[in-house]
Amino acid sequence: MTRARSDVGRRALRYSATSMIGVVSTQIVIQLLLFTTLEPHVVNFVATSMMSVPAFLLNKHWVWGKSGKAHLRKEVLPFWLFTAAGWGLSTITVYFVADWTEGEGYQRVAVGLASIAGFAVLWVLKYLFLDRIMFGPHHHTPYDEDLELEEVGAAAPVAETPVAGR
Repeated sequence: MTRARSDVGRRALRYSATSMIGVVSTQIVIQLLLFTTLEPHVVNFVATSMMSVPAFLLNKHWVWGKSGKAHLRKEVLPFWLFTAAGWGLSTITVYFVADWTEGEGYQRVAVGLASIAGFAVLWVLKYLFLDRIMFGPHHHTPYDEDLELEEVGAAAPVAETPVAGR
């Protein structure tokens, strides 16, 4: 219980809640899109793509308490690479499960579970990466530094321009 009440524990609980929100939202999109003529692996791609933006924002702002603009190379790209890796694993599982259960009444459930299984493999690794490298307590972006200065009432530092003749 002490660990759960610590900053690390609360962050892990928020990450878990964010993941559950993402899983439920993605599964709703998957189940709705399975009523269309799209192939299950395409449905998985569309649902994953749609839900990656809210997942990123929830992780950045709520789980790790970071604000400001997202840094493309240091935040968005690594997050998307993990999302793409999860999508790749889940697509492989969805493809095989959809083929294996074709025409079966339980195919929709099997496709949903296959999608979850693919992402579950990377879930812990993604948390460690996000916590220790990308958004962790020791990670600061220039945007965070500007916000911290604003909070204490100081102006953001301005780079000095060299004056000719000095």
